[in-house]
Amino acid sequence: MKTSKLYIIAVLIIFSGLLKAQNPSISNPEDVGISSYRLGIIDKVLQEYIDKKEVPGAIALIARRGEIGYLKSFGMKDIEENQPMTDDAIFRIASMTKAVTTVGVMMLYEDGRFKLDDPISNFIPEFKNMKTMDGENVKQEITIRHLLTHTSGLSYAFLGPQDTYDLYIQNNIYGGFGKTQGTIGETVKRLASLPLMHQPGEKFQYGMSADVLGYLIEIISGMTLEAFFQEKIFEPLEMTDSYFFLPETKKDRLAIMYGYEENQLKRIVDEAKSRFLNYSDYATYASNRNYFSGGGGLLSTASDYYNFLTMLLNKGKYKNKQILSRKSIELMTSNQTGDMFNGRKGEVFGFGFAISKGPSKTGTIESAGTYRWLGLFNTHFWVDPEEQLIGILLTQTNPNVSDIDRKFKTLVYQSIID
Repeated sequence: MKTSKLYIIAVLIIFSGLLKAQNPSISNPEDVGISSYRLGIIDKVLQEYIDKKEVPGAIALIARRGEIGYLKSFGMKDIEENQPMTDDAIFRIASMTKAVTTVGVMMLYEDGRFKLDDPISNFIPEFKNMKTMDGENVKQEITIRHLLTHTSGLSYAFLGPQDTYDLYIQNNIYGGFGKTQGTIGETVKRLASLPLMHQPGEKFQYGMSADVLGYLIEIISGMTLEAFFQEKIFEPLEMTDSYFFLPETKKDRLAIMYGYEENQLKRIVDEAKSRFLNYSDYATYASNRNYFSGGGGLLSTASDYYNFLTMLLNKGKYKNKQILSRKSIELMTSNQTGDMFNGRKGEVFGFGFAISKGPSKTGTIESAGTYRWLGLFNTHFWVDPEEQLIGILLTQTNPNVSDIDRKFKTLVYQSIID
């Protein structure tokens, strides 16, 4: 009996440990070519943003040559409850989800399930015989490549002109956020009945393309997007804190969302603060637990997302697991849109990422070939293959009124000493 009790206690201890975040090992910065002294400048500047109340809290991670040299948290996870930010805090990463969806699509591409220039109507027939907003028939059908490069003609309601906004909202297409009803498949089929903002392949227009890709993954794999991510990506990459919907056991680790009211940080507690978003305190985006947004639905941590980016930096490999081939990573992180991308100066766009042409084109400090993206709620990442460098900055504000991400990137590069 005594042995049995000890066994049960041991199992409970092990199980409770699984509910906690796995603490990543932090290397001596100098061992990876980063100055401890110069990292102190990052501490000072990020704390200034907290003190000025431009952001309530932040987590910063810097890794180089496959090792984390810096992981620190600043400010508050929950101001009203007086909960300090912790390194294992969970954030709504919004459009950082798109990179995960892109990897899922490329995994199926490598399985020989489609060609990149196949029409999406081969899998979702509702996308056949589409028209543009000016009433023209489409000259060519939307392809999977168009969706990966945001050149499909699909938009977000909040990024299009007023007539596009009205049309999307009338058809209950909110970009996967709080008011979205039904499943991703139902939403995508309604989306397919609406006109495109432009002819496929003619312009870059950020929008619902990644949600269509999420539904494509469901159709081809026969799994929900949630199950596909869990089995094919999260488990192999040891991403133990990444979800579409946060388990009740982990809701105390969620970084609470804040907005601005009369230039003051204000806790966002319901969708009344926005015309199409719902910032519930511990769910992803409200009560609909059947919609898995491939464009913006995930929650994650700095450590989990670091594992994901490590796989990309290592040319598709994580530890002894090959998630994607080296050639697919090269394709994803090369220019796929010519001069169409309308993001930051000196950048082009691949599959899921903006890609830097280098300092002479961007006027900024990162190497040519650095790829990055961000999330609506002020989360950011980049990967610099030349420097074998990964940077992640997570905060929890919308709209973002600070330039904390630009400053952070500069501060990371100034810390390199080899």
